[in-house]
Amino acid sequence: MNSKKGAMFGLDCRALKKQFGKLFLASRHSEAPQGTSDSCGYAKRGAMFGLDARIALAIFGALSVISGAALYSAIQQSRVTAIITDLRELGKAWEAYYVDTGVHLEPISSDPANVDFYVFNGERLVDGSGLSNWGGPYTTYSYDGASGLDYPGSLGFRMYVARFATSVDWSLRADGMCSTGRSCAIWVRLSKFTNEALVNAIDEEIDNSDGADKGNFRWSGTAGDQDINLKISAIKNPND
Repeated sequence: MNSKKGAMFGLDCRALKKQFGKLFLASRHSEAPQGTSDSCGYAKRGAMFGLDARIALAIFGALSVISGAALYSAIQQSRVTAIITDLRELGKAWEAYYVDTGVHLEPISSDPANVDFYVFNGERLVDGSGLSNWGGPYTTYSYDGASGLDYPGSLGFRMYVARFATSVDWSLRADGMCSTGRSCAIWVRLSKFTNEALVNAIDEEIDNSDGADKGNFRWSGTAGDQDINLKISAIKNPND
């Protein structure tokens, strides 16, 4: 019996040693450095880390696109605001000139059949020689030597004050003439405008995108060479 017990005891010891060895190896595996191939736990954590990194990169990428679009929108909106402000400021300059002198600016042409009869010479806004009660200069823009005012930012831009119709749509520039029987207004014009996207953005801001030929903001010409016009104030038709 004792020999059997000894044999059994020896067998149990060998079984325990074998089991202990397995536990020891398992514990060593669990302590393996992160990401090693002999550690399933760390391999899984490494895989999860890689997945998290990819998700983070995807989020950052999406945010960069959103941020870029938001930045472009903010820049575009600031340009829209700046141009509208400049047009309105020249409108205020015309109004101050008219209030001080009691007369209108001189038209470029003396022929009522010519569209330039309704476009004013801007020189008097900066030079009041011979005019009574002139309180200018009414604008910081310089006279361009022809009829308009130099607009900062582009040598091709010119600003004008004009008197055009409001009661008809403008298919062409000449369609806006203040012919007999039409309601008219003072407009400020910026010529040779080249940014069509910006023109549309201004139209959206002022007229909720009603198009080129109607509303308080209108434009004419071809893409890349347009005259944009902002209505300032209603005025009497000189032909009525």
